[in-house]
Amino acid sequence: MYLVIDIGGTYTKYGYFTIKGECISKDKYETVKTDIHCFYQSILELVKDDVEGIAISMPGLINSQTGDIEAITLLPFLAQHNIVQELFEFVKRPITVCNDAKCAALGEMWKGHLIDAQNALLMVLGSGIGGTLIMNQHIIESPHHKAGEIGSILMPMNQDYQTMTNFGAHNNANILIKELSEVLNCSNDGATVFSLIHTKKEALLLFEKYCREIAFMIYNLDYILDLDIVCIGGGISEQPLLIKTIQEQFSSLRDKYKEDQHEPIIQSCLLHNDANLLGALSFYLSKKE
Repeated sequence: MYLVIDIGGTYTKYGYFTIKGECISKDKYETVKTDIHCFYQSILELVKDDVEGIAISMPGLINSQTGDIEAITLLPFLAQHNIVQELFEFVKRPITVCNDAKCAALGEMWKGHLIDAQNALLMVLGSGIGGTLIMNQHIIESPHHKAGEIGSILMPMNQDYQTMTNFGAHNNANILIKELSEVLNCSNDGATVFSLIHTKKEALLLFEKYCREIAFMIYNLDYILDLDIVCIGGGISEQPLLIKTIQEQFSSLRDKYKEDQHEPIIQSCLLHNDANLLGALSFYLSKKE
């Protein structure tokens, strides 16, 4: 049995899996953000006697071959630490760690919509925005682990390009849900927001603008990467309205500006939130071979 952990900016999801990717049980808890000691302790509490190994998915610039976390915005106290070596001192079991967006892609390549995909983009909408590039059926790796980090692409906040934000900070799902909940005057959670989104035109216009910015990024990346498929993950991707509206906004851009006939398929991850867990396990098993 394997312990598989997906560390997110809000929640840490975990499960116990067989070697075939069958889930025995799973749960989640609020991600510990206080300090590295408490963070590690929250993981150690999940380790059972019959756990053979631990597979971790998490955000950040991560050297998955060594376990070094080179940069991480959501949990800055982990930067410049080696999570594999440090946790091994406590658990004495094999451990792997891999970037969460790459894990989502690996999961979809194993049991989801990216099986046999040639050129693809996986975009994860969560506390930030993660991305993974697949070219010729292989995930693109790079020496500094930045390939695919579309959330860090800069966007101008004014016309003179003096003030910038990055794509992930401006367009992550958490910010969207918060802004929609304020417009709708409801609780700040996705299920409530999407149940009420059609009740106010202002909310729909805000949502359409968000989806247009996602579609704009997909449009540009398609001309760089020649994509066959774009998979969108994160909890919000389970809302059919999201994929439908991104597709509509993408088609609108294509109708106005396209220079060719090929269009990528845009769809949600088949595995939804389980993509990261299964991908982390897939990566662990590949290292074990």
